[in-house]
Amino acid sequence: MQQILAGFAKRYGLTRNEVMAEIENVFSVVLSRWYHLEVMVFFRNDLQLEAVAYDKINGVTMQRPVDLTEIRGSNSLKKHLEKTLCKTALLKQTRYYKAYEKRLCWGEILCRDAGQNIFVETEIIPGERVTAVCPPGRIGLHERHSGKFSLGMRRAFHVRRIEPVFLGDTPRLKVVVDRVSKTLVETLLSDQLGPEAEKISLRCVKRYVGHKSFVLTTRHIPKSAIIAVTQELTEPVQVRFVKEL
Repeated sequence: MQQILAGFAKRYGLTRNEVMAEIENVFSVVLSRWYHLEVMVFFRNDLQLEAVAYDKINGVTMQRPVDLTEIRGSNSLKKHLEKTLCKTALLKQTRYYKAYEKRLCWGEILCRDAGQNIFVETEIIPGERVTAVCPPGRIGLHERHSGKFSLGMRRAFHVRRIEPVFLGDTPRLKVVVDRVSKTLVETLLSDQLGPEAEKISLRCVKRYVGHKSFVLTTRHIPKSAIIAVTQELTEPVQVRFVKEL
């Protein structure tokens, strides 16, 4: 059993306790449905599974053990378990990735589908590649038909939303990015500033996508950083110094 639990944990990116909890839950739910009784399945201290069925007879709740070795339909149980573990792993991954919403990500253009959605390979978390989608409405009109999103090109995006989705029975992490957010202007400037960004407060107060962005900052920003952001967004960036934000 130790090896089985370790195998599931490694395969789905879960802890052993998480795997054990899902096994207990799935087995309890499925066996209760099969037996038309309430069945509780749990791990003993020696990590062996034990099942107990509860039945009311003349108003008295009776307990009787269920021999798991005699249960037919083990393949069906396994499918239920794998589906649940897959879903649990996705929800865990989503919670992990949620902390990276509203941040900057750089990605390589993979393709554009018939609906003009742009698919991007990116590493929102360093070392972990995911495919994100940028809907056509999340790209400025000045860029939609430009050559800036050709296959293999590297572009900057704002991580707009991360959520779990299910394509049939297949769970997937959906990452939606955009090029029209005011936050993208701010994070691009901070990216250009590097470690110095921690000493500077800045805010994009207005953005007219494709025309001009207006940024307020509490410290001087090098012209080279402003030019780099302007070139990436194909959009003038006007920066004004203020004493405080």
